[in-house]
Amino acid sequence: MFSVDRWVRRRIRTTTALAVALLAAAAAALLPGPTARATPGLTVHPGMEIRHSEIADGKKRVTRCTIGLTGSIGAAQYAVTAGHCYHEGIVTDKDGNPIGWFEHHRPDEGLKFGFGLIRLYDGIGVAASMGRFGLSTVDMKPQLGQEICKIGATTGWSCGTITEADEKWLYATNALGAEAGDSGAVVYRQTSDGHAAFVGILVAYDDAQGRSAVVEPAAWLFDQIERYGPTRDDPFIWYRV
Repeated sequence: MFSVDRWVRRRIRTTTALAVALLAAAAAALLPGPTARATPGLTVHPGMEIRHSEIADGKKRVTRCTIGLTGSIGAAQYAVTAGHCYHEGIVTDKDGNPIGWFEHHRPDEGLKFGFGLIRLYDGIGVAASMGRFGLSTVDMKPQLGQEICKIGATTGWSCGTITEADEKWLYATNALGAEAGDSGAVVYRQTSDGHAAFVGILVAYDDAQGRSAVVEPAAWLFDQIERYGPTRDDPFIWYRV
């Protein structure tokens, strides 16, 4: 187990756009506030690229992240990403279509990772499918040596092996992949039913450990959402195929 002090010395890098990417060909200016309309036929799903735009120093800055999970709290539908992806304002897909807004988050604090909750607009489709298969269960106790895979906005589909495990974090070989824009990516393992078990979300990489990927485990993520989410009257219900 690594202490927070050692975590800092190891120069963990978050995988947004370190932390913001400048995209010259960004989409048109976003509609203000959470009153923007959803694009008909748009479906939000794990592994989907998301973007947040803002004007800083006269330039448009676009932060890229990835959706790790979808679900609901009461009647409201949500997408989950990494805590450090949070920015106030509207969230879009990669083509600039509004999908919702960041309603709530818990920031990352050293080894204690948080979450970002995107409240989805009415009319947005929501799925647990990732194309060829979808999330059908959750792996609450991933093991050392276990193969896990991810779908990130930047590095796409790739797999690695768990090398270190704690209730708050997992380390995986650099083959899992972790680059700017992959933050929040769905991490899973294949299951016998032809689908996938949700293992957690990608949150960082570690330069000092050969760019090992760092994952926030499902059990810790769900606990954080339950403790610090927008309401305790209704639980977070994750979507499955």
